[in-house]
Amino acid sequence: MQLDPTNLSSNDGYKLLIGCVVPRPIAWVSTLGADGIPNLAPFSFFMGAAGRPPTVVFSSALRGMDGGGQVQAGVYKDTVNNILALGEFVVNTVDEKLADAMNQTSAEVPPEVDEFSLAGVTPAPSLRVRPPRVAQAPVSMECELVQTLPVGEDGHMLVIGKVVLFHLREGLYDPATGRVDQTKLGHVARMAGHRYTRTVDQFELRRPEANYVG
Repeated sequence: MQLDPTNLSSNDGYKLLIGCVVPRPIAWVSTLGADGIPNLAPFSFFMGAAGRPPTVVFSSALRGMDGGGQVQAGVYKDTVNNILALGEFVVNTVDEKLADAMNQTSAEVPPEVDEFSLAGVTPAPSLRVRPPRVAQAPVSMECELVQTLPVGEDGHMLVIGKVVLFHLREGLYDPATGRVDQTKLGHVARMAGHRYTRTVDQFELRRPEANYVG
């Protein structure tokens, strides 16, 4: 079966893409508004982009709700507006215990709503940036904005950030090996529709040695 995305509606093209690109890690991004109110929102168009310096990237769509004293459609989300204004943000990761709280912050709410309070999670002070981090998160990455880049025809904005400080839950990082214990993270990831998946079912594959002789 072949599908030409130019023959699909914007919504159907989006559903096709997110149904194929799975599972997707979740960036639970905390920012700070000009009024000092913290913002917290999840994004599953998210990945690491470089190792030195450690760099992450996520993509944000435009707001989807309008009218009735709620929020206006067709404008950047609070996360993007706050990052553009302050140049700083924190990427928090999500384990299964935090999944429900993370989902609460996916609702489109006005900028004056404190999503930390909405989700019932604890804001913890960051050390290198001004936005707070989620105290309960397995990993929090304090980031400075490197670049934003508009992509696509529907208003998505790529946000690229340099990680200036990592916070890891006690016991996750082994200084002897320099590795994060994947069996202890317990991260959840985004599927399509209302579905999520766990990362506890894992297996190893060793990269083969190059032995090709031309």
